[in-house]
Amino acid sequence: MTEKTDVKQGSVEGEYLEGEETESVEHQDSRLRFDCPHCGSHMWVRTSKTHLPIFRVLYLHCSNVFGCGFRTTADLSLKHVLAPSFRPNPKVDLPYSPWFKRHARLEQQGQMRLGIEDQTKKEPQHERRTH
Repeated sequence: MTEKTDVKQGSVEGEYLEGEETESVEHQDSRLRFDCPHCGSHMWVRTSKTHLPIFRVLYLHCSNVFGCGFRTTADLSLKHVLAPSFRPNPKVDLPYSPWFKRHARLEQQGQMRLGIEDQTKKEPQHERRTH
């Protein structure tokens, strides 16, 4: 299973900042990966604790144990609903993403675009100048 994760550096509440670096990483499995901010080695989740169904505290350590030894905690939380569950948990109350709200509103208004362009229309061919 391929999972796509966006890693945003320097962003606040998921907003894009001018000149912000955004790295898109394809994961072949469902394991979350962090790189050590000091030496660049992989960091491993040693343990984690959860008190809410949408929030977890991760305890991470650098795999470069003798060369770096960095350890830290990280908070992992669910932020927005991108697609609702077929079996919703009544204890989970997440806001819908702005994208989902916009598309739901357009669908209600009958203006939902399917993303399928008319295949008979072609973009005009521009003449290529050779001199």
